[in-house]
Amino acid sequence: MSRYTKYQIPNTKNIEGVTSLATMLILGAVVVQIGLVGFILSYYLTSANAGVKFSAYAYSGAEGGIEEGIMRIIRDDYINAATFSVDGAGSTVVDVTICKGGTPATAMCKIDVWDLDPDLVQIVVASGSFNKQSLLVAIVDVDSMTHLVKVISIKQQELTTSNS
Repeated sequence: MSRYTKYQIPNTKNIEGVTSLATMLILGAVVVQIGLVGFILSYYLTSANAGVKFSAYAYSGAEGGIEEGIMRIIRDDYINAATFSVDGAGSTVVDVTICKGGTPATAMCKIDVWDLDPDLVQIVVASGSFNKQSLLVAIVDVDSMTHLVKVISIKQQELTTSNS
């Protein structure tokens, strides 16, 4: 018989298990927080760059819409207040509206073209890529005799959103 039968020696393995469990929980929490901080930082860094990229996609899509509108004017392949869509790079949605001058204003024409010369044509392009949008308005002079097309102006305008 052992002499320790009257007084029991405490089991040190139970105490070591409790301390190692607490240590692992604390280390696990630190690792999870470091991972979350890394994820949040990478999200904000990439979303800032993505915003610039999508804004460039929207603007280049609008420029392409102006070019498509000019090509349709040259081919005489449009009607007044015609709206058509063009596919752009980077999932860009491009809507082009062509309005002849000297005609009554319509809901599709962004600028009143009633007072414009009948030889003037307005091209309105609204382009959007994810949450970035661009609106370009071009005024084009079309000679009715020679069908010569001259671009008078291309302006970028603010998009107005209505909450109706």
